[in-house]
Amino acid sequence: MKDLKSKMEVLIFISENPISLKNISEFLNIDKNETEILLNDLMNEINNLKRSFKLEKIADGYQFRTNEDYKDLIKEYINKKPFRLSRASLEVVGIIAKRQPITKLEIDKIRGVDSTGVINVLLERDIIKVSGEKNAPGKPYLYKTTDFFLEVFSLNDISEIPDIDEFNDYDASET
Repeated sequence: MKDLKSKMEVLIFISENPISLKNISEFLNIDKNETEILLNDLMNEINNLKRSFKLEKIADGYQFRTNEDYKDLIKEYINKKPFRLSRASLEVVGIIAKRQPITKLEIDKIRGVDSTGVINVLLERDIIKVSGEKNAPGKPYLYKTTDFFLEVFSLNDISEIPDIDEFNDYDASET
């Protein structure tokens, strides 16, 4: 069992994005229920070590993340501006998150202003993506949030999305 947990730990460690229970289960050829039990044990073991990192279930997968206490040190080391979203970006991503899939025109109607620039920034940052085209005149793009959106906002899945008003209080530099 220790060997299986070590293999899971390695898979999570080398994964650039959160790795799903299904992927771990299939790759290691283990029953999903057993995989979940072992992952929960592994998460408890690692998180009880009180280290600078933790294992979290994020965006319907598992990922090692740095503890919040070290964010200033990391920012200083990387010497980068923290990841921030403007008020307009938070407003647009909140609308998309709650109403997805949604067109630009529908977003503009809700906001009362043109959202082209904000949508382009969110697309560039991989917070939202085009999920198809609406069956309407002009075939406008439909937008929805990405798995990276879940990571940035520390959400496990789309059902945990807060009310749109709560996005105004969000500071993405805290992740």
